[in-house]
Amino acid sequence: MKNTNEKVLSGWYDAYGTDVLRYCFMFLGNRADAEDATQETFLKAWRNIDRFESRSGCSPKSWIIRIAGNTCRDYLRRGWRKHEYCRITPEDLERLGKAPEEDRETILDVMNMPEKYRQVLLLVFWCGMTIRETAKCICTSESTVFRRLEKAKKMIA
Repeated sequence: MKNTNEKVLSGWYDAYGTDVLRYCFMFLGNRADAEDATQETFLKAWRNIDRFESRSGCSPKSWIIRIAGNTCRDYLRRGWRKHEYCRITPEDLERLGKAPEEDRETILDVMNMPEKYRQVLLLVFWCGMTIRETAKCICTSESTVFRRLEKAKKMIA
């Protein structure tokens, strides 16, 4: 059973690892913390894989992204992170490499918006989840996701 779980998780990591890393980076604003959060996310998924198998109607991607979101929130709640986390600056984006200025401005806008709006944008546009998957992932209604998504779009327009 353990070997089977490892194979399943390895497949999930191959399929969703990049999405989880991006999500964690946009959530935490720091590549090193995002990498740590990604590793912790997949470790938690591996430890709790039996719980996933008993859930109905949940895709592996939405389950893992939900774990990632909770892990990132845990990072932000930790005392040493509270002082370190602040608004992202243009200098912080230098780590992302060469990107057109308008893309950098959009990224800054997204990273600096309130969590509930940033979260739906990341899940829908960065991770490619549907509104239904996003709603399941963050434990809310589809209409709430839709409203937050519309408001978030207006914030960056």
